[in-house]
Amino acid sequence: MWIFLALISACGSAGSSFSLKRAVGHGGAVVSTVAARLVAGMILLGLVAALGAWPELSPAYWRAAGMVLVPEVLGTIFLTLALRAGDLSLVQPLLGLLPPLVMAGGVVFLKEVPTREAGLGVALVTVGVYCVGLAPGASLLQPLRSLARERASWYAVASACAWSLATLVHKMGIAAVGPFPWAVTLALGTGLVLAALLPWMACRAPAGVGLPAAGSPWGRLVALAGCCFALQQVGLHLAFRAAQTGYVIAITSTGILFATVLGIVLLRERAAAGTRLAGALLISGGAMLVALFG
Repeated sequence: MWIFLALISACGSAGSSFSLKRAVGHGGAVVSTVAARLVAGMILLGLVAALGAWPELSPAYWRAAGMVLVPEVLGTIFLTLALRAGDLSLVQPLLGLLPPLVMAGGVVFLKEVPTREAGLGVALVTVGVYCVGLAPGASLLQPLRSLARERASWYAVASACAWSLATLVHKMGIAAVGPFPWAVTLALGTGLVLAALLPWMACRAPAGVGLPAAGSPWGRLVALAGCCFALQQVGLHLAFRAAQTGYVIAITSTGILFATVLGIVLLRERAAAGTRLAGALLISGGAMLVALFG
């Protein structure tokens, strides 16, 4: 069951990424992200209210919320800075660090020891994510070489590290209040914190914060991104309750594959077909190993 939930999360992630990619063509990246998170938070809050699932907020909840918001917000800011400072072909491969970082953190902090076969599956997913993001005709080592000189690569690694820390805290939050209230906390909490940081970000990177153009489809695209993000959070946190964090993140990484397919089919992004196909096969094979042996 957790595999199905993780795949739902992956589909939601792909839909959210695709919609945000379209939205930032009409408005700033940060404003679009804030709006999508707030839309998702309100949807999830309505779900919790309908189910009557909001529990008493214990000290354990407040500790987990305080611990998760900082790395979650930092991960979002670092990714925005990475995409602003460099090409996607440098940034996306380095985000493949997330599955192994989460798995390693799970071993150390959560005592979640993976099976040998599932560990190999996570490794294949990591290599697959790396391949999907490579630029056409570029060296296979280009993203790694860029670590020595490209600021975008530093931001991408920082984003992966921050999000891996946030992922490890999710188990604590889910244990304290349950998956749906924790999803509300993550969506609304990060949206509100990012909104509060908008004036500072506007001074640092005004192009990324910019307001949407009047009469554009920005509102519809952001609403769609928020709905997809809410779906992603529901699947993700229900899956976290049932399986190891490293396994769940490996399966949800297939969202990168789904987003790539959407880009090829709907946005006609046909470059680097060879590396994307290789990456797709590796991600699929790794996810299968995790599903069978995790």
